[in-house]
Amino acid sequence: MPRRAFTRWNHCLFILFFFFLGFFLGLHYWEFILRNDCSSSSSSFLSFPSKPIMIKSNSFYNHFQYRTFQTCQNHTSNIFLTIAVLSSHERLIEYLPAIFETWLLTSTIEIEIIIFLEEKYLGREEFIEKLFFKSNKYIQSCFFIVKLKYVENEYPPQKKSFYAMKFLYTYYRHRTSWILRLDDNAYVNIPDLIKWLKSIDHKRALYIGQGGTGRKSESTIYFPPKKYFCMGGSGVILSQKTLIQLGPWLDQCFKSELRTNHEDVELGRCILIHVHIDCTNAYNSKVLFYHHYGPHYLFGIDFTTSIISRAFILHPIQNRTIFQQLFNFYRRQQQKKFQLSIWKLSNRENYITFFNTMEFDLVRDIHYQLIDARWKTYINITVQSYIEHLQKLWHQRSSNWTVINGKFLLGYHRIIPRYGLELIVEVLLNARTVSMFPSRSTVIRKRFHIRQSFVNKYHIDSREITNIDLNKKEYQLNLIVVSNNRDKTLLRFIHNFQYEILNDSYQQQYFTLTILYFQQNNSIIDQINQLIVRYPLSIRLIIINETQHIYNRGLGRQLASEYFSHNQLLFFLDVDIIFTKQSLINTRRLMIHQLSISSCTVYFPIIYSFFSHMFVNNNHSIIDVRTDSGLFSIYGFGNVALRKRDLDRIGGWEINNYHWGNEDVNLFQQFVNISTECYIFRAVEPGLKHVYHKKMCNDIKEELLFKMCHAAEINLLGSQADMIDYIFDNKILND
Repeated sequence: MPRRAFTRWNHCLFILFFFFLGFFLGLHYWEFILRNDCSSSSSSFLSFPSKPIMIKSNSFYNHFQYRTFQTCQNHTSNIFLTIAVLSSHERLIEYLPAIFETWLLTSTIEIEIIIFLEEKYLGREEFIEKLFFKSNKYIQSCFFIVKLKYVENEYPPQKKSFYAMKFLYTYYRHRTSWILRLDDNAYVNIPDLIKWLKSIDHKRALYIGQGGTGRKSESTIYFPPKKYFCMGGSGVILSQKTLIQLGPWLDQCFKSELRTNHEDVELGRCILIHVHIDCTNAYNSKVLFYHHYGPHYLFGIDFTTSIISRAFILHPIQNRTIFQQLFNFYRRQQQKKFQLSIWKLSNRENYITFFNTMEFDLVRDIHYQLIDARWKTYINITVQSYIEHLQKLWHQRSSNWTVINGKFLLGYHRIIPRYGLELIVEVLLNARTVSMFPSRSTVIRKRFHIRQSFVNKYHIDSREITNIDLNKKEYQLNLIVVSNNRDKTLLRFIHNFQYEILNDSYQQQYFTLTILYFQQNNSIIDQINQLIVRYPLSIRLIIINETQHIYNRGLGRQLASEYFSHNQLLFFLDVDIIFTKQSLINTRRLMIHQLSISSCTVYFPIIYSFFSHMFVNNNHSIIDVRTDSGLFSIYGFGNVALRKRDLDRIGGWEINNYHWGNEDVNLFQQFVNISTECYIFRAVEPGLKHVYHKKMCNDIKEELLFKMCHAAEINLLGSQADMIDYIFDNKILND
């Protein structure tokens, strides 16, 4: 009996012991989790206090200094998608404002976005706090920054990647359906991505992205044949089940299974070994998770409409401007769904978008011309869209044939003012049977008739200038004029500037005038200096002694440009130009707008040139634009607006030309040579007028230049009607 009582008492002690053991283990559960990092250190991988943290209803988000306070509230709510962005403090300066202003605004309450950074940064972080404070009211999703303890800013971000995944596994494996791991310089088309993910079962083990096998130029990544990792830059998506199965193995993968320095490769290896799946290798993964391989990254040229409209993620985005362009594109697309062109047979109107611009010439463009080689890229993309449409159509009709591929052969284009751009294009299609044996193939040659209207009568697209401080010095338009031995003409130019700009206190802040003057014995320097005293911030005078430098317009313009900084706007004008205030405002606005959507823009305005009064004396005002008073000079390039750094890009002005003209033509040709990188804009500006003066052609020894000068002189003597009247009135022709 005593032995049985002792056994019962011993049994109760064992139960009591294990009860207290379980209680204390549960009490320290969160401390254990927070200390379970991907390194040998026993410290937390977050910058949390070292004491145990008992997470209450709203305390989880309180550990993060930078967060959207209104949306980061309930840490127990279920989330559909968690976006993990790998970045660094240095890169945040460029990319955090871009994210705030663009794709983050399209997120919803079912999404959380986390930016992962290194633990320490020696610089200042005030800009981060200001961005979060300013943007809170515009963001619907929870967005916060996590500083990973013991992580430094290094590339490739191997440690940062695994620590971030450990964080997601610890806190989100039961909360989120999907994880998207992303680089900071990627753009996310959230509405289309969410719609697509909701069609997929997140309870399956899935590892989605653009499949890769490593670069041929580098050493092997040690992956089995026909197995792929998801490339990190263009986005890696993990389902909830994959995250749950992967999490317990992250430590082991990081400590002992790394074989390369590439974090996306090693994450793929960890998933392959322990979850037993590799990255999807669907035919359209490169389209949905788009990575651009350069060397240029321009919106509309490299990131074309066809690419943008189909992609969930675009990478890499080089600067804030392209982020904004993509955001505006997707916003307009949501307002009115972008219709991809479907080619049809002749005599059926169709519309297709090209990004190339052209200058209309009535004589040249009403006739068919061969399609420019630069268009072939866009046509081939559209041919591919047509083939995909044809494949679906034949499949729906249970056809025995299918189209394998096709290519552009040749084409012609012309401009019809009534309709717009018209093209005739021929393509070659390869087709074969799909349900017949033996298989047969054939080649089909098709001709298509395409039209693109100048304006959509139902909707006019617009591009907004955003996030630009127009009062910055770099948005001033700095007029530059070079003069020599033409004091009366120069004084007219200066008084024109004074009347139109300096007398307007508001416009005065947006324009400056720089005069480079080749000085001889006669001089108007004193008169100019009087204006400089009155307007010291608006007028600058640079004097070149002509005993040291012979007059050379190209040299003068180049010397004057050296007084300006890299990003300032320059507007080179001939001294014979008269201008209106509105023409200068138009030029400034145009340059600001174009530079907001293009990294390089140069504007050659088409100005109105007055005829001489040799054949007719009329009483029309000099400001009148009339067919009998002058013409618009299409072939003049001496007046040009550009940014200083774009001028430097082509080597500046020609400085060895001491005769008439040609330095402006050479400048234009230099920009034409880099037209794929720099946007050349031409437009008629009636507010810029060139006053006639006799050209000094007799001193030109080079025959080609002499002929050009002489032709320009003859062209401005008068209109054809005036010359005919002059001939008949003076009876120059004999009967």
